[in-house]
Amino acid sequence: MDRAVFLDVDNTLLDNDAAKVALEERVALAVGPSVARRFWELYELVRDAREYVDLPATVARLAGEHASDAARIERILDELPYGAFLYPGALATIERLWRTSTPVILSDGDPVFQPRKIRRAGLAAAVRGNVLIYVHKEQRLADATRRFPGPRPVFVDDKARILGHVERQMPGAVTVHVRQGRYANEPVDAGDPVPDLEIATIADLVSAIATD
Repeated sequence: MDRAVFLDVDNTLLDNDAAKVALEERVALAVGPSVARRFWELYELVRDAREYVDLPATVARLAGEHASDAARIERILDELPYGAFLYPGALATIERLWRTSTPVILSDGDPVFQPRKIRRAGLAAAVRGNVLIYVHKEQRLADATRRFPGPRPVFVDDKARILGHVERQMPGAVTVHVRQGRYANEPVDAGDPVPDLEIATIADLVSAIATD
């Protein structure tokens, strides 16, 4: 059985920092600065309350105050061209992984918007529907490997903290830290082992794990 390669999305395959900047610009143009400011205030409030980004819940909260503006923002979320924010080599890397392994999207986020983003970016098609999304994926690693079993699974992420959870729960796995995006220099949590491998970009993944 081919081993599974579990791929994070935001700032691993897709430049989520750049996508958020584009989203902020589009929201400001569509609803004006004051409503846009309120939207991002609610965004932070929802994230703090739920401990993850929940854009549908944020839009719903805004709709209670500015219904027509919330509808405009929802359309922007649906129409943002996420494929334009894929890192160079992301799709080619997935294509190469298929030759020797089973690539799987392992993402966290809300159950409504995150699948939509992954699909619109072309990532769901690239992994042939192998998409797992959990609110807190570090709590569901056993479920992920049960669904996609195989020897010595590989976990690829831009967050050292997530990879620390993998190392502690699955000592036989291979962890790969992609140093991209806002968390590129995030330190490993105290007491956590360091990732097995570090790469500068997602395009470096296949060669990095080829001999591991």
